[in-house]
Amino acid sequence: MPIALRTAAGILGSREEAADIAQEVAIDVYKTAESLRDPGAFDSWVQRIAVRRTMRVLRKQKDRQTVPLALALELEGLPENGTDRELAIAARAALIQAFAQLPDRQRVALALRYIHDLSDHEIAEAMGCRTGTVHSLLSRGRATLRRSPALRELVLDLEPLR
Repeated sequence: MPIALRTAAGILGSREEAADIAQEVAIDVYKTAESLRDPGAFDSWVQRIAVRRTMRVLRKQKDRQTVPLALALELEGLPENGTDRELAIAARAALIQAFAQLPDRQRVALALRYIHDLSDHEIAEAMGCRTGTVHSLLSRGRATLRRSPALRELVLDLEPLR
């Protein structure tokens, strides 16, 4: 289930855990496929199951800090040395640190928006909540990121370069 794998990996940051969730989602889909009334809503339905399963894993891992896989990508493609590489590494570290501090639902909403490029309506469907709740989660998550000491320090470090 590529949709489930991409969703879980984007939220958890672990390919292994994402693969386990994708497998569980595939089993769920197989067992409950006859309950799907609208075949056109298949992707949304699978994504919602994946988000639900991923949220369960997040709740069990409260003390472990997870980051989205997209934020923890290898540093391939960066210059081998120099200021640009150092800034890219610092930016990635600051973002990972700030993202790890977010509450689970804000982290999920932000991952679905910025990693999966879903609309508010699609995020609401995937998370099983109202669109207004999604607006709130995204707004609060972005506000928390803006207040992050790690990200603020990075911005201050970048100021002299402007």
